[in-house]
Amino acid sequence: MRNNRKQNIKKERIIMIASSAFVMAALTMTGVYMKENSTQNQDNGYSIDFTEIESQADDKPQDIGGQGQNTRTPGSIPHNATTVQEFPEDDLDYLPMEEAGSSMIQIPGLTDGIKSEADVTSDEQLAMLEEQKAEEGQTQERDEKPQESSQPESGAATADPVMEQPLLPEQPIMEGQPVMEGQPVMEGQPVMEGQPVMEGQPVMEEQPAWDMQPETRVLGFSADQGLVRPVAGDVLIPYSMDRTVYFTTLDQYKCNPATMYRVEEGTQVMACAEARVASVFSNEEIGQAVTLDLGNGYQVVYGQLQSLNVSEGDYVNPGQVIATVAAPTIYYSLEGSNLYFLLEQDGAALDPQNMYF
Repeated sequence: MRNNRKQNIKKERIIMIASSAFVMAALTMTGVYMKENSTQNQDNGYSIDFTEIESQADDKPQDIGGQGQNTRTPGSIPHNATTVQEFPEDDLDYLPMEEAGSSMIQIPGLTDGIKSEADVTSDEQLAMLEEQKAEEGQTQERDEKPQESSQPESGAATADPVMEQPLLPEQPIMEGQPVMEGQPVMEGQPVMEGQPVMEGQPVMEEQPAWDMQPETRVLGFSADQGLVRPVAGDVLIPYSMDRTVYFTTLDQYKCNPATMYRVEEGTQVMACAEARVASVFSNEEIGQAVTLDLGNGYQVVYGQLQSLNVSEGDYVNPGQVIATVAAPTIYYSLEGSNLYFLLEQDGAALDPQNMYF
């Protein structure tokens, strides 16, 4: 067993040594290869030789002095130019131009018939002068012609006068339409403000004024006149200000200034007397409501209403339908649908049961 272990250990060492040698050899070859590539890349034609730059800088003053003496001709190549690429004349896609401020170069076969800017300007000026001369000649010819008289000759036919077409007798005159002389006007037609009055047009002496004031009545209710029952139904919760009554939904006892009548939803509600609608309102307890002013400090409040037939400021007569009974509010959900009826005199609640016919 020990010999096998030793042999295995030796094999592992040999393998490790061989692997290390192989890795070292590979790294060495890689380094040599990279070094050769770097050497070749340094001389790839893009490197800069600073010594040549200095020598060229020394030669530039001499070149500048030589340029002042020698005149450069078009197409000449500087002596210090390295490479000049020649293009054939047929490859030019444009007409060669001279320096700024000069006219176009005249090239036989290419620029024939093309005018320079100076030629175009001179042609325009000549055209303008010819137009001015032509206009002056026309003006002189018009001045030489005898002026024709604007007056028509005797015996010449004159235009027929435009006949005024009168309006039909049945056609009314609209607002803003002028009334012409001889135009028939409907009897009793008022003349509008700003409308001209022509001869023969009748004018009303006094204009009728519409009475736009609201209707007013003198209301004077008294207890002797009595009240009309607002609905035909039993009393659900009676009027009680001297002792408390039980409210089922609220589950409490309290005084009741109004009278609740048990009626079905949709029952018609009638005015109890001649009155004026003082207000239309709604709240959580009695829902949509109407207040009637009977006069002499008497007021009636209707609650739990819907489908109102009246509005604030209207006058109602006894027995007139003013609304219908609505579904009960949450304050009377257990009692069911009912009509809330409150009678007051100068703010004090009264029992209406003693005042019905």
